[in-house]
Amino acid sequence: MKTFHRSTTTYWVGLFSTCGPISVRGKKVTFPRRPIDAIQHQQPQNPVKVPSLNPPSILSTMAQNKAAVKSVLSGDTVILRKVRQTGPPAERLLALSNVQAPRLGNREKEDEPFAFAARDYIRKLLVGKEVSFKPEYTISNREYGSIFINNENVAQLCVKEGWLKVRETRRDASEETVAEVEALKKIEAEAVAAKKGVWTENKEEGIRTVNYTWSGDAREFLNTHKGKPIDAIVEQIRDGSTLRVLLMLSNRTHQYITLFLTGVKAPMVRRDISNQENVIEPFGEEARSFVESRLLQRQVQIILEGVDRENFIGSVRHAAGNIAESLVSAGLAKVAGHTVTLLTEGPGKIRAAESAAKEKRLHIWQDYVAKEKTEDQEFSGLVTKIISGDTVQVRNTKTGVEKKLQLSSIKQAPKTVDVNKDNQRKSETGYQWEAREFLRKKLIGKNVHVTIDYTKPPSEGYESRECATVKIGEVNIAEALVERGLATVIKHRRDDENRSLAYDQLLIAETKATEEGKGVHSSKEPPTIRIVDASESAVKARQFLAFFKRGGRVNGVIDYVANGSRFFVWVPKENCRLALVLSGIRAPRVGRTGEKSDPFGQEALDFVTHKTLQRDVELEIENVEKNGSFIGSLFVHNENIAVSLLEAGYATVHDFSAEQSTFTNQLYAAERVAKAAQKGVWAGYEEVIDVADDDAQADGAGEVKRDYVDVVVTEIIDGGRFYVQIVNENVHKLEKMMAEFSIHHSGAQQSPADFKPKTNEIVSARFTEDKQWYRAKIRKQLPDIKSVEVIYVDYGNSEVIPLTQIRPITSTFNQLPHQAQEATLSFLKVPAREDDYGQEAYERLQELIGGKQLVANVDYRDKGVLSLTLYDPAQSQTPEASINADMVRDGLATVNAKVRYAKGNQNTLKKLQEALAAAKEDRLNLFEYGDITADDD
Repeated sequence: MKTFHRSTTTYWVGLFSTCGPISVRGKKVTFPRRPIDAIQHQQPQNPVKVPSLNPPSILSTMAQNKAAVKSVLSGDTVILRKVRQTGPPAERLLALSNVQAPRLGNREKEDEPFAFAARDYIRKLLVGKEVSFKPEYTISNREYGSIFINNENVAQLCVKEGWLKVRETRRDASEETVAEVEALKKIEAEAVAAKKGVWTENKEEGIRTVNYTWSGDAREFLNTHKGKPIDAIVEQIRDGSTLRVLLMLSNRTHQYITLFLTGVKAPMVRRDISNQENVIEPFGEEARSFVESRLLQRQVQIILEGVDRENFIGSVRHAAGNIAESLVSAGLAKVAGHTVTLLTEGPGKIRAAESAAKEKRLHIWQDYVAKEKTEDQEFSGLVTKIISGDTVQVRNTKTGVEKKLQLSSIKQAPKTVDVNKDNQRKSETGYQWEAREFLRKKLIGKNVHVTIDYTKPPSEGYESRECATVKIGEVNIAEALVERGLATVIKHRRDDENRSLAYDQLLIAETKATEEGKGVHSSKEPPTIRIVDASESAVKARQFLAFFKRGGRVNGVIDYVANGSRFFVWVPKENCRLALVLSGIRAPRVGRTGEKSDPFGQEALDFVTHKTLQRDVELEIENVEKNGSFIGSLFVHNENIAVSLLEAGYATVHDFSAEQSTFTNQLYAAERVAKAAQKGVWAGYEEVIDVADDDAQADGAGEVKRDYVDVVVTEIIDGGRFYVQIVNENVHKLEKMMAEFSIHHSGAQQSPADFKPKTNEIVSARFTEDKQWYRAKIRKQLPDIKSVEVIYVDYGNSEVIPLTQIRPITSTFNQLPHQAQEATLSFLKVPAREDDYGQEAYERLQELIGGKQLVANVDYRDKGVLSLTLYDPAQSQTPEASINADMVRDGLATVNAKVRYAKGNQNTLKKLQEALAAAKEDRLNLFEYGDITADDD
């Protein structure tokens, strides 16, 4: 160590007096005794430049000899700090008079026995506490005196415990000093006799092994001690987030380390040794003083959490709390994103502390301006498309606007794609396929919550992009991707506020994925996805045809929609891609660039895109076209897309292929519905009756084709009108759906306050009689505004119920077609219930059909209303022995031979007329007072 010029008594000022030379009257000075603490051995890189001061002027600032003990340099020397004053407090070094402690060592020399123990005793006794002191004399620039705590002489306390030896008195000592020394010697004699402290016989107890620099494997040391509390003493505060710490390990082994506080970065306090000038960031002094006043020379516990080269990253546990959190709360440090994820307790508390400091604009946040939030920055939406492994398309539920959103603070895994001549994927290498497929399964068609975090400006040919945190339920989808190794986290600059709201969680997820070697962090070669084009040619398509037809319905994913009836489908089981044309229909064509589209072509494309794009679907393959495209049916959650297109009026039946389809009746029925409602391509349509054909049937050319179905009557309106369910696979699906419907509504909350159902809107309604929930349609709003009339669409019954018994229905339960169909008894006129004999007709029909599964012939369909001839299989043996005929024979209905569908049903009408004649003859019910049909003639 260098020897510096000495001058009179040395005083230190401010916060930089822990170690190192200072300037007094233009000269560098230091203490004559060797350094006594590891802090003094380690010279700061940039010592502070302090102006020359006159020691007496400093003496005058120490009012009435009261001070706080800042630190203890050895068993007999302390640094005192002025208390209760503004600005950096004045400091002075004071050695205890008439006593001497064992000398602490340094890098070149070892400690004298019990040197550390002596310092530790007085450290615990004095550090951070207020004391009284009395300067007595100065020798070789060192000031000596007495210190008192709680009116007790500290020197006497230390001698009593055997940690200090008494010096011999000086020749020029005063009588008072001689008396004090004599008193100390008596106390010393008692300590010697009791073998306390340095006077113990076992000198090995006072020897420690101390390492002033780190020389081992930092990573290995971290792995051994990570997460385990280590007793330590904070020896030096370099800046608010950088500490010099003495670790007290087992077997009296001590290790000095530099510790960076996990998760925070305080303003810098850096020194330039060559220029003797400070480089101090705003609030750096305050942050350093904040930590120093709380931790310097305090005994703490260190939790090691990371390594930065040869330095350690960790947290400090103290009875008063977490210093890092306190620093951030006071606005004297920022959260350090690159280390906050290492926090054992997680980043939640420290992030909350920073947010609170920002709101209050404390210290380093005094100029902070919070980002203004708009309504567009946070919304609920439906995911309509997965664009890539980190980008999705979401439609705002409220506004209907679709946005292309990149997931905040992550980037997709790299990929290599091989395409064919038609720009269709043949193979793909990398994890982006898995990322897209993960997003598709998790998000497509699902409701999500979106928070726009920032907008990425245009660069390198890319347009500006909105970056958002997308959550489905409580799951952050970006975090889920990173955790599986299917994306990596963007490393933002420390001062970059444009980042994900959950950036810490993303970093934690990436660390976990890296440690477990998942996805892009794996040492294995990236996966290669090879795709076979099954529609490459007709020959190749026929190779797949037998498999598809034999397997029944095949699972697939819609990769692309070309128009309303043409799709490209990925079949995972066969890892092939095929073109599919819907059988039985013809959809309007969408024109290519520069070409004109057919009317409703774009509407048809949008309709099926919304329902099918990137959805899991089922295919029923029927045949192959000449160009290799497959012909078949497409189902999404058992919804036949061809039928849906026809019902919406966005397609017409293609007669030839419809006749080959297994869904012929459904296709024609759906088209009739669209015609009746004049939807889509049928706008303004009026049905033209083929008179010649009707005349041919009237001449007895032949009976019409019978269309028998099994039905169950679910609701009777009057003697001639009722609702039926057609017994098919949909009825079984309804039973399953109603079980799920009941479970869904078992925990249903109150209807939203702003929910106001519109006429014809489908809702969930609670039936008054059994208190169960069913699908219903709003028939009309009642004047009282608090009630509505509903019809239960699967059963046909209706009632008036209060709005409190109405709930919005989720799309999951609105996909199955409505099962109740309105129907009438074919060829009959039946009195309404309020008319004469109407109630009798109602009760007779109920008797004939109630609780039975019947067979019905569909004679005619008119705007969704079926005209049926009903048969009871247990009673009817011939087509003429129908329930319709029973109603006529009982005198409760008359025959209407003028219906449009009468022609071609002459035999049926003849039998009904015979039944009518018998009822008239017996004067039953309607004919009690004569023939009421005379006026009709």
